[in-house]
Amino acid sequence: MKEVRLSPHEKRVLAEMERALSRDPALARRLAEIRVMRPGATAAPHGRPHTLAIAVIAFAVVSLTLLAVAVAYAHPVLLWVFAATWLLTLAGLIRLTLRWSRGWRSAPPAIE
Repeated sequence: MKEVRLSPHEKRVLAEMERALSRDPALARRLAEIRVMRPGATAAPHGRPHTLAIAVIAFAVVSLTLLAVAVAYAHPVLLWVFAATWLLTLAGLIRLTLRWSRGWRSAPPAIE
C-alpha cells in the first residue's frame, strides 16, 4: 500500500482528536469490549454473558413454584422463602435492566 504522510498541522489535529476521544469513558469501555471480542465469538467481554439472565430465570421459576406451593398449603415458612427468592429475582431483574440501559446510553446518537 502507498504510505500517506501527514502535515504537521494534520498530526496536531489528529493528536487533539485522540486526546478528546480518550477522555470519553463510554467510548473507552466500548472499545475495550470490541478488543476483547473476536469475530465469531459468542462470549461477552465479561466472560459468561448470560449467567445473570439464567440465574434470574431460575429464581423466577423457583419463586413462582414456591408461591403456588405456599398458597396451596398456607404455610408461613414457605411464604417467607417465596418472599426471599422473589426479592433476589427482582434484584437480578434490576441489574439486568441497568446493564441493558447502559448499552442504550453509550450508543452514539443517530444522524439523520
